[in-house]
Amino acid sequence: MPDTPQLVEPGDESEFAFARFVSLLGVTPKNPGTFFPAEAVSLPGAWQSWSDSYFSPVIAPAFVATFQEGMASRTDEIEEIDRNLGKSFPDEMLGRSRLAGEPFFEGKEEMRANRAWTRYSSAVAEGNAPGNLPIVFALQSALFQLPLPSALGAYAWFELRTRNASHDGGMLKNEASEEEKSLFSEILPKVAVAVGGNFGEFGDDFGPLRSV
Repeated sequence: MPDTPQLVEPGDESEFAFARFVSLLGVTPKNPGTFFPAEAVSLPGAWQSWSDSYFSPVIAPAFVATFQEGMASRTDEIEEIDRNLGKSFPDEMLGRSRLAGEPFFEGKEEMRANRAWTRYSSAVAEGNAPGNLPIVFALQSALFQLPLPSALGAYAWFELRTRNASHDGGMLKNEASEEEKSLFSEILPKVAVAVGGNFGEFGDDFGPLRSV
C-alpha cells in the first residue's frame, strides 16, 4: 500500500489513514492534478505559490461547498460549483484537473448504486460538468461520510504526491520524503481555515505526521 501521512495523536491516526484509503479506493493516479510544478521552480516555492493562489482562495472553498452539497445529495448545485471552479483555472490547469479526475469514475462498482454519484458522473460524461479533481474527490469523500477535515487534508496530500504521476506510471510506491512531509504540514493551517477551524477529534490541528 502507498505510504500514508498519519496522525501520531492517539485515536486520530486510523481515522486519517482510513479517509485517504477510501478516497483512493480503486484509483490509480495517471496524471498530476492542479499542482504541477515546473522543473525550474523549487518544490517548496511551487507548493507555496499553489497553496496561496489556488488552494486557499479557490479550491478549498469549492471543495468544502461540494462536500456539504454532497452530504445532502444536491447534484445540481455540485455541477454548478464544478463549472465555476473550472472557470477559475487556466486552460492547462483545467485540463490536468479533468484528466486527474477521470480515474475516480472508473470501476467504482460500490458507487453505482448511489444516486448522487450516478447523476454527477452522468453529467460529467454528457459534458454538463467538467469533472474537476477537487470536486470529484470532495463528492466521493462526502458520500463515504468521511470527516471533512480528513477529506480536505487527504486531497492536499493527493495533489502533492501525484505531481509526478505521469512520469512514474501513476503508482505512488516510493516513500514520502521529509520535504514532502514538511510541505504537507505547512498547508494544514489552511485546511483548518477552510473548514472553519473545526477539526472535531483532531483538536486544533492535525498534529505531527509520519508515513507508513
